Amino acid sequence: MFIPFKHLFSGLLMLGTPLLLQAQSDSSYSTQANASTTDSNTAAMVSIRMEPELERYISLMDSLDVEQQKTFGYRIQIFSSSGPTAKKDALKSQSEFLKLYSEHSAYTAWDYPNWVVRLGDYRNHLEAQEFHDEIKTIYPASFIVKDEIKMD
Repeated sequence: MFIPFKHLFSGLLMLGTPLLLQAQSDSSYSTQANASTTDSNTAAMVSIRMEPELERYISLMDSLDVEQQKTFGYRIQIFSSSGPTAKKDALKSQSEFLKLYSEHSAYTAWDYPNWVVRLGDYRNHLEAQEFHDEIKTIYPASFIVKDEIKMD
């Protein structure tokens, strides 16, 4: 049975929380909580101390969540090939592009069943179209594709 990592983490955190956390309550809070009549406007302060290992673990999980957020935009595909030399040819195509346009990003990826080379991280189609118009003469078979992009 497959359990998503987030759900597994949540379950472990809930089970292990009493062991790793020590809650300290303000004495005035516990007195008011035990009284038969309490003022609904009374605020209580509860402080939670975590073990350093748990703090590091939670920080790591938060950073992983940030990394897993995907942003979609557009890239320009200039190469696609399959076969025994496709990966080598894709890397060569990427290298040739970067010699001409070193300030732009280029990515080689496996997009079943082909190796592809895609350029840029454009948020909208218009940005991609502007650069595509610039490179059309060098890469006449190139085209714009919707893809996951990296945000700076």
